[in-house]
Amino acid sequence: MSTSIFVSLVTTSLTTMPEQQPFDLASMPLPELLALRTAIENEISSRGHSRTSTALMGEIAERIVADAYGGDLVRAGERSVDVVAADSRRIQVKARSLPRGDLRHWAFNDLDFDTAVVIAFDRATSELLWARELSQLEATLLAKPHKTDVWRIRMAAAREAGRDVTEELRSAYSRLR
Repeated sequence: MSTSIFVSLVTTSLTTMPEQQPFDLASMPLPELLALRTAIENEISSRGHSRTSTALMGEIAERIVADAYGGDLVRAGERSVDVVAADSRRIQVKARSLPRGDLRHWAFNDLDFDTAVVIAFDRATSELLWARELSQLEATLLAKPHKTDVWRIRMAAAREAGRDVTEELRSAYSRLR
């Protein structure tokens, strides 16, 4: 079956039989799974939630922060700032989608922003687990130089720092369609 026909059938199945699982993911060949993933990512992009083909949860996190802070996304590809908030703060957004309980780090190219918002998602469910807003000073105090990234902030340290913005971001996340 061609990829475009398959994607069309899946799309039709998903819209006409929402109460049933229309196909068995475990039995699908990898090319069909990848075609389905691409179709889903294209739909998310067409809804305005993703602007590039990079890490999808990072793009979703940027949209969540823009909505929660009443701000605007900056042009894709900007280095240090992802969102300009309604109060003109320049916000760097960092998201990690990991197994629940896994704490690693966020990598920063530089610390040229007013605020950093760091977000942890559960990889299995895409649930927003927690989020913190860090001032530039707080981020600088937590950041450690690293040989492969310029700066790293450990998730364990960030989880207790700054201001808890979990509920505000969950609310913005729940409004995305």
